[in-house]
Amino acid sequence: MSNDDIVSRILGFTRFLTHAAERLDQAALGRGWLDAHGRPTEDGRALIEALRGQDATRSIYRMVG
Repeated sequence: MSNDDIVSRILGFTRFLTHAAERLDQAALGRGWLDAHGRPTEDGRALIEALRGQDATRSIYRMVG
């Protein structure tokens, strides 16, 4: 996955955690997922890898029935 793809996914995830008025890049920087140049950090890469691993995981909150 390219850096651009990782950054896009980080910003997409960050959107769920921030107030609408907050800049996504600044929020991701503040959480340590992007560096000052807008590149993914090791923590950012680990975040995306963990989220990618959730694709096959069943949600415990899924309503059955």
